[in-house]
Amino acid sequence: MLRQATAREIKRWDELLTENPAGGEVFQTKAFAAVKKRQGWQPEFWVYETSFGQVYTLALTRKITGIGRIVYLPRGPGVVNVKQWREICRLNRKFEKTAILIKMNPPIIHNDIKTLPNDLTKVSNIQRSTINTVVINLDQPEEDLWRSFRQRARRSIRGGKKERLRVIDVEPSPASIAQMWQLYKNTAKRAKLSIRRQDYYQRFWQEFAERSIGRFFFVLPPNGQEPMAGAFISWSGKNALYKDGGSRRDGKTHFSHLLHWQIMCTLRERGITNYDLGGTPPSDRLNDPTHALASLVTFKLSFGAPVVDFIGTYDQVLKPTKYGRWQQTERLWRGVVRHTPSRDIY
Repeated sequence: MLRQATAREIKRWDELLTENPAGGEVFQTKAFAAVKKRQGWQPEFWVYETSFGQVYTLALTRKITGIGRIVYLPRGPGVVNVKQWREICRLNRKFEKTAILIKMNPPIIHNDIKTLPNDLTKVSNIQRSTINTVVINLDQPEEDLWRSFRQRARRSIRGGKKERLRVIDVEPSPASIAQMWQLYKNTAKRAKLSIRRQDYYQRFWQEFAERSIGRFFFVLPPNGQEPMAGAFISWSGKNALYKDGGSRRDGKTHFSHLLHWQIMCTLRERGITNYDLGGTPPSDRLNDPTHALASLVTFKLSFGAPVVDFIGTYDQVLKPTKYGRWQQTERLWRGVVRHTPSRDIY
């Protein structure tokens, strides 16, 4: 069946997420629910009772005037193959009677797609940084992890240590948030990446840090306190995500690899086994300079892991007669919002 979570389950929500087939998921946490609530979404906490166990799923809902109720499962549901997903879809059809659609982007690898239910429609991707990505396996001896890096990464880490660069991790504060925002904003501008407004990131960083599932990491020069580079890392269970990062234009060339090496060492100490470096082009476009994420791929691939392609975003259409009206509204709405500081409705 599909039901709403109990008060006891909601209290333990982030812990229960780790029991899903896909394990913990940053975009399914109570912290992310709080961030999206400030953006106009109403969080609901769903529990699918399936043949393979319970699947805990954050559902973000909206009521659209003149159309009806839409549901978005960010990076969910937490299943890992199409067989499991088909069962989830059957439960949606049986128990969800008010929604026009359920938008989903489960962490299923693209190669695992076989026959999908007829009511699933492929749509433009949400959370672009999670569709094609590089995931580092931290569940191995440190020397094996080190040897898995390409020579470029190892040389850069050694160079950063010789330059006596320092990596620190800190909680969000007015000062650290301002420093991170400046690094992130300037880097996005150089890479020609669109970003949301500052208060969105500030809420995200604070919500995750307050729940002890997020930290800032900064690289400092030997005798200074002004960061050269920074990253915000969030995690859920044994899965961590390089959520946001940025750096200064600087004569130093060895801070980025050193930063992520120290992040990996810290995550390993916390018992985290998977470090997701975030968005890249899909594996068949790694050499395409026109892709929006082309400037990031060389650095991320230098840590030795391949690009993983996930299936992307699908709408499960529950009320076909109203779905066409929603598609028109969604295109218009997202098109307008892209020209505002909000950048996106999702």
